[in-house]
Amino acid sequence: MATLTIDKSKKWTVEDYMLLDEDLRCEIIDSELIMTPAPNTKHQRISKSLFLKIIDLVKESGELFYAPIDVCFDKENVFQPDLVFVKKERLNIIQEKGIIGAPDLIVEIISPSNSYIDRYVKKTKYAQFGVKEYWIADPGNKTLEVYKLAEGSDYQLFLFLAEEGEVKSSLLEGLTFELSDIFK
Repeated sequence: MATLTIDKSKKWTVEDYMLLDEDLRCEIIDSELIMTPAPNTKHQRISKSLFLKIIDLVKESGELFYAPIDVCFDKENVFQPDLVFVKKERLNIIQEKGIIGAPDLIVEIISPSNSYIDRYVKKTKYAQFGVKEYWIADPGNKTLEVYKLAEGSDYQLFLFLAEEGEVKSSLLEGLTFELSDIFK
């Protein structure tokens, strides 16, 4: 078996990224390759719970994906969000290799190792590329932040919940569930 060596000094492109082994968990942020380990079981349970709460509501209005799936925004930015939703009228951005363009909704479940990137770097990028709604689930603090894209490609806080409360979306009409069901 050959050993993979990653050149951290080079500027990575989508073309370079597509040559990597599909089993690698990595992203490109502004041409920098970022590698992450597989999520822990708590993260996966939260991801599964969120997916199950959302999937029935969106079956008719679009398509929901869970990680890993590549979201290619441009030649220098490829992300693997935890959950991704694309509205029915925009399903053409879903390609065989992943999603090409901005999904309508992205959910990231943070961990201590990726908190800064998800809260600041990715949040800025998602707004810049036009993702209409961005959720940050924080298992450590049992919080959920829901951001809505405002004028000028910046996010406004739509909803903040800590430990309990009713989760709602500005994008997914009719979506409601208890936050405490997610952080069991």
